[in-house]
Amino acid sequence: MRKSLVIAAVAILTTTGAAHARTGGRLADMFTGADSNHDGRISRAEFLAARNARFGDLDRNRDGVISAADFPRLAAFAAAKPKMDALITGADANRDGRVTREELANAPTTMFDMADTNQDEFVDQSELAAFRANAKTRGGR
Repeated sequence: MRKSLVIAAVAILTTTGAAHARTGGRLADMFTGADSNHDGRISRAEFLAARNARFGDLDRNRDGVISAADFPRLAAFAAAKPKMDALITGADANRDGRVTREELANAPTTMFDMADTNQDEFVDQSELAAFRANAKTRGGR
């Protein structure tokens, strides 16, 4: 459970900034659940809705923001803390170290943009497969 929550946190936050390019293939799995109309492709709106719907899962201490305080065990690992801080910074518009619902909703969709190679505002199955393959070459799984 803890591992899946950490992966979910990284997946959601890394969709917001450039740090995702180094994080790996597991993040591509976030796309799978985003296809709400089951048409075999994910629109930008579906992607955003899926990302925003998971806010409550990440706000573990229920203080209305996502921050390092929501992941104290992860923050305790010296190797993980800088990565987590970078991911939060990608969505933290006012640079207070916390990501609000509004900040997450307005954060960049860098991961979606990288996957949408033909820039048609949809990620289809072939683009998703290519994104996953590229993530593996960046060191992901």
